[in-house]
Amino acid sequence: MITYRIATELGPVRVVTDGIYRPGPPIIWLHGWTLSPWGWVALMPPALRTRRRWYALSLPGHLPEANDSLPPLLTTERLAQALAQALQELCGETPVQVVGHSLGGFWGLCLAVHRPTRLERLVLVSSFARGRLSGALARVQRLADQGVGRVLFRLGYRWLTARPERWRRLLARLSGRPEAWQETAGQVFFESVYPDAKRYRPDVLLQLAAAMAHMDLTGQLASVQCPVLMIAGERDPVVPVAHAREMADRLPKARLEVLPGVGHVPVVEAPDAVCALLERFLSVEKSLSV
Repeated sequence: MITYRIATELGPVRVVTDGIYRPGPPIIWLHGWTLSPWGWVALMPPALRTRRRWYALSLPGHLPEANDSLPPLLTTERLAQALAQALQELCGETPVQVVGHSLGGFWGLCLAVHRPTRLERLVLVSSFARGRLSGALARVQRLADQGVGRVLFRLGYRWLTARPERWRRLLARLSGRPEAWQETAGQVFFESVYPDAKRYRPDVLLQLAAAMAHMDLTGQLASVQCPVLMIAGERDPVVPVAHAREMADRLPKARLEVLPGVGHVPVVEAPDAVCALLERFLSVEKSLSV
């Protein structure tokens, strides 16, 4: 694999790719908050890995041991511009297909709203249009409002990531199928993302999460004209399935797939189902109808 960095207005973005040119629209893989591009690399559908040109990108602020903070006043427009800058460097003017998990999906949605000509198709996996989240992550966002909260988050994040079993238990709590983290897909995914997670700067992660709480694209979903596949977990504690249904109703060309018994990490909890949906929807020869 080849890894390198691309400069954007929100700081450098890390790119992982196999470096092989293949026909069809490039696929851009965007991970979730505190995770890593290596997670998508590990569980990418085989047909897409070997037949398509692809790039896995890191979220803003997700560079291990980087010293830079994110700029102030983050907006959906600035997120879209940063992603467009990275795509220009990677693919020129060629429209791309974006697959984003959770916050990565929101980043792709920013592109669909503000830079629609860059997108050919969009996949949202456990993603959202409103950045104020539910459950434990909502409490994390509130910690940024006070100095003691920021200290608590920094200490708590360092404690959780100090040992792999602690981080694994946290991810399992976000799942509808906690046992999935003991299965092959869960073990491979965890071993791929944990080395990065324990090296991220907690203050930068919290800065990004806090900024998301003030972003809302709900009112702009009707402007998204590219086909959208939404994959939601029936038991997602972070993005309630009701929110996914609301998004699907507002997006003109969306298809929603709700996976029974699945939580916030469908690619780990239902890897075969997710791979099949992705391969059909992103196939150059036969795309899934929406």
